[in-house]
Amino acid sequence: MWKNLPKCINCGESYQVPQLTCPKCKGLISVPPISGPSSNDIRLSSMWSLHAFLPNFSKPISLVEGNTPLLPITNIEYYRNLSLKLEFRNPTGSFRDRACSLIVSDAVQKKTNKVIGASTGSFSISLAAYAAKAKLNSVNVVPQNLELSKIEQIKVYGGSVVEKGESIEEAINHSLLMKKNRETYYVSPENNLLTIEGQKTIGLELALQKDKLDSILVPRGSGSLIYSIYRGFEDAISSGWVDKYPKIYAISLEKTKVAHLAESLEVKKVFLLDEVKKIIKNTKGEEIEIDAESMLDEALELAKYEGLFIEPASASVLVAAKSLIKEKKITAESSVAILSGSGLNTLNVYAARLRGKKKVVWGLSENSTTKFEILNLIAGKKADYGYSIWLSLGKNQSLQSIYQHLTELEEKGLIVPSETEVKRKHYELTNKGLETLDNMRNLIDFL
Repeated sequence: MWKNLPKCINCGESYQVPQLTCPKCKGLISVPPISGPSSNDIRLSSMWSLHAFLPNFSKPISLVEGNTPLLPITNIEYYRNLSLKLEFRNPTGSFRDRACSLIVSDAVQKKTNKVIGASTGSFSISLAAYAAKAKLNSVNVVPQNLELSKIEQIKVYGGSVVEKGESIEEAINHSLLMKKNRETYYVSPENNLLTIEGQKTIGLELALQKDKLDSILVPRGSGSLIYSIYRGFEDAISSGWVDKYPKIYAISLEKTKVAHLAESLEVKKVFLLDEVKKIIKNTKGEEIEIDAESMLDEALELAKYEGLFIEPASASVLVAAKSLIKEKKITAESSVAILSGSGLNTLNVYAARLRGKKKVVWGLSENSTTKFEILNLIAGKKADYGYSIWLSLGKNQSLQSIYQHLTELEEKGLIVPSETEVKRKHYELTNKGLETLDNMRNLIDFL
């Protein structure tokens, strides 16, 4: 399968299985740099155009991922000519498709019939889609605070969802308990070497796409994307495509009350933190913390002026780019920002922000407006229990206040607990509730 056999960078032990941690010394396992064909011999049409750098599979599973474009900013003055790597143009809207193409190909080659994954959403969406393509069952363990729009996308691809814990670490620990037999392929982005090998094609593509590339801005997250891009440049240097690494800037979040606006950047334990620090030092880059609130502002501005709709976590690189360009640490023309995911994955976050800017409806208090939105969600079967309603409303008020609204709506006879659900309290509208909702809708339409 491997072009170069993976080895532990600490003890030198070689491995065939695609694991990231050495069981002997707990060191990082990596594929040594691959010397591939000349850059003149590569014609990019998908990630698999770079097959000389990828493991061999008898039946590759692909949705035509990779070969994402570079697009310069033209309408926003303070980072005009900054090149954007549009990873949200991948089949399911994130860079994780590159990883899942290899991972599901490996699962098929191992003749498994089920894949179990754990992530903060984008990876699980991708895993469900590629499993569907390969005719495999998929089970996806996600934290309970995950964006509702991400959960629904997993279900659209036929994947089942298990919500467990409040962090990705808790979700991963629970998913480990679900691995029962050899016919199940278990994976999280942080435990499978094929994650790195698939995602490194971003670095290889950049080496082909950008003649003068001095700096790359990357959302840090768990560190796997930064490490992957670095690995891609290792192969590009080994193949003679480029002669040096660009500076790599790792972008993470300050710990603020609005950090939930980018769940994919909220990682309590950064798995590849030591490696990320080495990469930043080796490339003379920097780690930058940004505020989540300004990140959302940048995402909305990019959509408004450049027509690009990205998730808030992707916009972290734009916030960093603004300050780096202002401080003359980078130049826009020779830099690339990685836009890792689509705004479609975080619609509720944007809905909450835009809803906050809407004109207040005369005659309705803030509490009445919230109750109207809750009734709308239950009626439309978009969310029907406390936690899911809180997520759908963008977490812009406390979970306790949502339960208080539900209690008051139930006391007024507008909603009742569903008789079909016993594990948690789900709600449905009464006839009085439906009539009240219609009246409120008519009022708003009239105004």
